[in-house]
Amino acid sequence: MPQAPVPESSLPPWRWPLRPGLGSVLASALYLGLITALARASGVDLLLFPELAALTTVVIADPGHAWVRSPRLLVLTPCLTGMVGIVLSNLLPESPLAVVLVVTLSLLLIRALGSTVMPALSAGLLPLALGLHSWIYPLALLPGTLGLALLIGLRRRWPMWQPAAARPSPAPPLATAADQPAIPALPPLRLWLGPLALFLAGALLLVRLLGSPLVLYPPLLVLAWETLAHPQSCPWRGRLGAVLAATAIAAVAGLLLVRWLGPVPLATVLAVLLVAALLARLRLHCPPCFAVALLPFVIHAPTDAFPLHVLVGGGWLMVVTALTVRRGGRRGG
Repeated sequence: MPQAPVPESSLPPWRWPLRPGLGSVLASALYLGLITALARASGVDLLLFPELAALTTVVIADPGHAWVRSPRLLVLTPCLTGMVGIVLSNLLPESPLAVVLVVTLSLLLIRALGSTVMPALSAGLLPLALGLHSWIYPLALLPGTLGLALLIGLRRRWPMWQPAAARPSPAPPLATAADQPAIPALPPLRLWLGPLALFLAGALLLVRLLGSPLVLYPPLLVLAWETLAHPQSCPWRGRLGAVLAATAIAAVAGLLLVRWLGPVPLATVLAVLLVAALLARLRLHCPPCFAVALLPFVIHAPTDAFPLHVLVGGGWLMVVTALTVRRGGRRGG
């Protein structure tokens, strides 16, 4: 049976299905447009690494998010997993072993840091997915995240910069971070190791069959983690069909904008606005969709097959999730 969506009031505050206002969306789009301009001016395209879009939209829209409460980890985690990815990209040929090592070492690093910045998984996988070998890559992740950390500091100093919905009000909130326990970044192995291993094995087989590493496109790893490791609190729980449609449309939008305008600031701003409108229409909170839309901006000569690869990878995640739910039901949950 399909799972019913979790009521908003039962989720921790930083996992509520946010509906950011127009101001937050515009601020996110403009920030990412600025990063795109810096990437163009410097010649370092990966200043606009795709998961920066997911980080930016959450940090700007939700001042109570776990990432906002630890700006140091917001900066450090993607940089270190990116370092893991680029080292293995240079040491090992493109292979399933390299992907498994990147995922394993990135998860161990995230656990060692005590971080909840799971988009760092995508930053670690990106060098293998795109065939990157430049040692400047981990450093290229810093300007965007440092800018977000600066924004967090300024917003703490001047609360009037917070979104109106996040400012203190006379009425008590429905829930606060102190009311509910934080969800650990890495739950016990027994809860997620099997499903994640099955997902990776099938995705790597599809990569081999279709001849493209983008079947396992980096934001898909973040989607898989949240879906399989946090099934009860995942913000798109029970709505993977909507996620599949949203990621496919985001892939088409990003691809067409790059084809028509090139990887320029205006294209970035339009991509963010289009994805925000799509998610609002679907009543869906799925930050990785923003990363999917920006992935064509850093792919060298993206092909028409990119949206198809997104559909195939997302479809496989749906299959694994259905199998996991069915197995959990047989075992009494």
